[in-house]
Amino acid sequence: MHTFLAIPVLSIVTILQSAVVSRITLLHGTADIILLTIIAWALQEEVKTGWQWALIGGLLADFLSGLPFGIYTASYLLITGLTLALRVRIWRFAILVQLFATFLGTILSHALSLLAVIAQGTNLSFQTVLETITLPSLILNLLLTIPVYILIQELALQVHPRKIEL
Repeated sequence: MHTFLAIPVLSIVTILQSAVVSRITLLHGTADIILLTIIAWALQEEVKTGWQWALIGGLLADFLSGLPFGIYTASYLLITGLTLALRVRIWRFAILVQLFATFLGTILSHALSLLAVIAQGTNLSFQTVLETITLPSLILNLLLTIPVYILIQELALQVHPRKIEL
C-alpha cells in the first residue's frame, strides 16, 4: 500500500523538480528535491518502504536525465542504504541525519554523475565541476532539506498515525 503512495508523490516531486526547481540555479548547481524526499521518507520511524521509494524516485529521475540510465537509481539506492544505516544508529536526531545524509548524498550523486560523464569521453575539470555545480547544489539542497523533511514527516504521520499511549 505505502509503496503505491510513492508513485503519485514522487511523480509530483519529479514534475516540480523538472519544471520549477531546475530553473532555480546557483551558478550551475540546482537542488535535487527527489533526493531530499527519498532521504526524508527513509528517516521516518514507522516507514518500511524506503528502498521502494528510492527505486521509484531513481527511475523517474533517470527518465528525465541526460545521464546514462541507472545513475540516479544507483545513487538513490546507495544513499537510502546510508540513510537507513544512520537512522538505526542515530534515530533520535532525525533532522541531523537528514542534513548529514543530504550532504553525503549530494556528493555521492554528483560523483557518480561525473564518473558517468567522464566515462562517456567528456573532458571536465574536477575543480570546475566542484566549484560551479557540486558546491552550489549542496548549498541549495541544504537550504531545502528542512522544509522537505517537515512536509514528508507530515505525510508519514497521515499514512502512519502514531498510537497515543495513556
